Order: sequence, then structure tokens, then C-alpha cells
Amino acid sequence: MNKTARILAVIAVVVIFAGGAAALSRVRAQQTPAGTEPQHAHDHTEEGHGKVDPHEPEPDELGHHEGDEDEHDGHGHKDEHSDGDDDDHAGHGHKDEHSDGDDDDHAEHEGHDDHAEESAVQLSLDDRNKFGIRVATAGSGQLATRIRLPGEIVLNADRVAHVVPRAPGVVREVLANVGDTVRTGEVMAWLESAELGKAKVDYLSKWAALSGSTVDLSRAREVHHNTVRLLEILDSSPSLETLRETKKGSVGENRGILVTAYAELVFSKAAYLREKPLFERKVASERDYQAAEAEYKKAEAVYAATRDSIEFEIRRELLEAERTQQVRDIELHGAGRSLYVLGLTSDEIAELERLAERQTSRARRNTTCDDPQCKTCKDALSNTEDDNVSEADVRAADEKLAWYPLRAPFDGTVIEKHLTLGEKHSDDSGAFTVADLSSVWVNIAVYQKDLTYVKKGMSVAVSSGAGMASAEGTIAYVAPVVDEKTRTALARVVLPNPDGVIRPGLFVNAQLAIGQEVASVVIPKSAIQRMGEQTVVFLDTSDGFKPAPVALGRSNESRTEVVSGLAAGQRYVTQGAFELKAKIVTSGLGAHAGHGH
Repeated sequence: MNKTARILAVIAVVVIFAGGAAALSRVRAQQTPAGTEPQHAHDHTEEGHGKVDPHEPEPDELGHHEGDEDEHDGHGHKDEHSDGDDDDHAGHGHKDEHSDGDDDDHAEHEGHDDHAEESAVQLSLDDRNKFGIRVATAGSGQLATRIRLPGEIVLNADRVAHVVPRAPGVVREVLANVGDTVRTGEVMAWLESAELGKAKVDYLSKWAALSGSTVDLSRAREVHHNTVRLLEILDSSPSLETLRETKKGSVGENRGILVTAYAELVFSKAAYLREKPLFERKVASERDYQAAEAEYKKAEAVYAATRDSIEFEIRRELLEAERTQQVRDIELHGAGRSLYVLGLTSDEIAELERLAERQTSRARRNTTCDDPQCKTCKDALSNTEDDNVSEADVRAADEKLAWYPLRAPFDGTVIEKHLTLGEKHSDDSGAFTVADLSSVWVNIAVYQKDLTYVKKGMSVAVSSGAGMASAEGTIAYVAPVVDEKTRTALARVVLPNPDGVIRPGLFVNAQLAIGQEVASVVIPKSAIQRMGEQTVVFLDTSDGFKPAPVALGRSNESRTEVVSGLAAGQRYVTQGAFELKAKIVTSGLGAHAGHGH
């Protein structure tokens, strides 16, 4: 190559290197952080330098000596306008005076992740008790497999009653309000009903009719008994004087009829017996004898017929009185049942009977009994004399004859009230809602995937985040169908609620144990701690308590399986692990103060 060609080649190389240096300066200017002054690009082609960028390879043909390359290595030269700027070029191997030792610190930081393997804490017995540390030996155990399902507390529908008026009426008194606790049979309100008034009047009339039929039956039995006794006496053929002296009990008009017929028989018989011997001795005529005989036979037939008639009549009257008594009793019972249907209790009906007795007694005082020997009338008059009820009480009872109560069906709490004083209330609208909150239902939504596990009789743990303590119960019912909208089945748990702390309407979580699984090493979750990126348990070693990394497997709410890192037979901390962790972290901060962690 001639000299001219060589000169041209050198010029070309210089031009190429100058363009590359300019491009590199523009890239570095773009990478300068915001808010800092851009680094001055060292234009190695500017006047006075005459050298190219030392980072670019230089061909030997340029004839540059090695000293020029060393001089520019690491940008050792300074521009008068860029004092100190070049010190920040970390990419060029420069070191800031403020970053001395940073690399050593980072090395130490890498070593800090090994606390879980290297740190150990020795505690005295007092410190152990202070931190509440408990140690156990690792071993196998069972893990209960559980599923968690959503649920809701609702009222026990079997213990909720809607108190409805039995008959339409006007509200006269309201004695219970929402939130009140009521007892079985307690009156919550009083209503006045025309329908009830009619029912009570009907009952009183039936009672009066039964009372009258009872008197008739008693008299019929007495007449029947006395008449039978009279007939027995007549069978002994007593004299008229003896018969006249025998008067026991009332027999009514039957006595006169029987005694008259018997007297005719006695007289005719005496005449016949007197004429017969005279006729036999031919003293009396045959005609007189036959007449006497005919009168005797006639009197005997009349007497026999009278006896039969009297016996039939007293029997008929007794049967009629008994049938009437039965009918009146049935009618009164029906009227009483109507009062029961309308809400009256047996005590209130008994009070109504006492009212009827007082009214009947007053009526009897104004009526003269035709038989002074009537025991029923005597008893009624005697009861009337002992009755100290005032007329004012009787009038008050008459005024409230149409009143009837609304009573609590069982012990419970009034949760709704729908009536006010003075309003007319129909018999198809509820007045009160009473709920027995001593037990509640938990309605659990069972998903399709869990239906095969949920069975009647399974144990369930119910809890909520509303301050309600966890409660245990068993599934009492599982719905045989799945809801078309939610695609869940209903499972029901009956929970006792004696203190009333479980409130219907709360959403709860229900946990069901569906199986047991055996694991080689099972520990409580309270023994597990997190240190850095590692899960550890604290081993009880001769050097003290030392964290050991572990790998976990299956778990439930309280226990978990350890797959590796803790072997059966090793002693580990079950309680107080968090305090040990805090102790290690605190001691670590003291040893590495200034490391920023």
C-alpha cells in the first residue's frame, strides 16, 4: 500500500471512532436520573485530546501507544466543567467514597437468613414460666377432616306461635308489649266479642236447662223409689189404719191412686167374705152373694190394673228424666266446647258456672217449690244462704260477659304486637307473635359437592364473628331435595339457647367433621412460627431452644401434619413459641445494629 492509501485509511478509522463516541455519549445522557446533572460526554475527538474511547478496540494500524490507552482507562482524566461527575459512573468501574464497605454489608445480609438454623435461646426456669413455655414430644396423631359451610340462625319454628283472636271483637285491654316475657296461660289482652257473648248466654241457658233436668231426674228417682216401696207394702195386705200411718217420702199422686184402689179392694173383699158364708148357710140370697163377688173381682182387677199403670208410669217418668238429663248434659258440654274454642279456660268456664248458680239460686228464691220435701230445692236454698257474692260483683260479671282473653300459649318472648286499644280486631289477623328463644335453629346451606358427607346425627361446631361463643350441636334434619335457585340442600341443627345470647338472624359458620386421617407427626398450630421465608418450630435441645425449619402437610383448624424437619420423639415447644421468636428477633437486632433490618 502506498503512503496516500495509508493516510486515507487512518482518516476513515478516526471518523468511525468519533461517530461511535458521540453515540455513546447520547445514550449515557438519556440514562442520567432526573434531577441530576448530565454527565459530560468525553469527546475523545475534540481538540487537544486526539484519542479515541478506550472501551472501543483500537486497531494496531492506528499506531497508538499503550500509554494512551492506560491514561484513558476508567476515564481517569477530568474535564474542567465536570469536576466530580465522573465519580458516579459505576458502570465504568468508579467507586463512590460513600459506598465503601457496601459489598461487605450485603454479604452479611445474606448470612442473616440463616437465623432459623443458627440462633438458639437459653432460658431459665423463671423465664420459661414467665413466657408460658410448654414442651411436648412429637408423635403421630389423627387429623379430623372438616368442611366449613355457611348458615343462619333462625327461630325454632316449632316454638313460635301467632296468637290470633278466636272471634272478632274490640280491644279493651292490652297487657303485653314487644320484648316482654310471658308465661303459659298469661293474659296478654282482653277483647269484647258479641259472638262470645252469645256463646256464653247459650252456655248459661244450657246450664240452667241441665240444672232443671237434674231436679226433675232427682224427683223422678225419688218418686220411683217411694212408689216401689209403697207397692211392696201393699203386697203385704196391710190394714187401712196401718197404711194410713205409713208415709215415707214423696210419691206424688200415685199414693192416692194406689191407696184408693187398694181400699176398694179391701172393702169389696170384706163384703164378699161376709156374704159367702151367709150364702152357704142359705141365709143370704144368691143375688147378694153374686153381687158381692162381682164387686170383689172388679176391685181386684182395678187394683191390679192400677198397680201396673203406676209401675209403668213411674218407670217411664224415670227413663224420660234420665234421657232429658243426658240431652241437657250433651248440650251443655257442646256449649262448653264452644267456649273452649273461643279461648276460655276451664277455670273461666267454672267461674261462668258459679255465675249461673247464683242466677239460678236467685230465681229459686222467688219460686215456691210444690214439694216441701224436695231435697234439691233445699240444697239450692242452703247454698244461696252461704253465697256471700254481692250484687255489685254479679253486675260486674254480667258486664264483662262478652270479654275474652288472648293468652300466651307457652313460656316465651313477645316479638311482635299488632293490636292497639279500642280497635276492632278480626279473627283472621294475628295479634301477637310469641317465640320460645330457649332453643334456635341453624339452617346450613350444603353445597352439592358436600352432600355425600352430610348426614343426620353428625356433630357440628357453630360459630360467628358477632361475639357468639362456639356452640356444639347435631344435625337433626337434612332436606331430601335441593333448592332450584341456590343448588344447595338444607341441613338443620337445633341449638339450646338458655341464656338467649344466640340471636336469630345472625350468619354463622358451621364446621362438620367428615373423617379422621392418621399422620406420623402431628403438632398444634400454636407451635408453628414464621421467621423470614421459613416456617419453623422450636426444638428443645441441650443448647437451648433452637428454631428448626419444617415442611407442613395436611391440617385442620387446630392441628397440622409435619412432613419433614421434626421427627417423632423430638421435644418441641407447643406454647410460647411466639415469645421465643420475639426473643430471637430482639437479640438479632442487637447483634446486627445498623444493618437496617
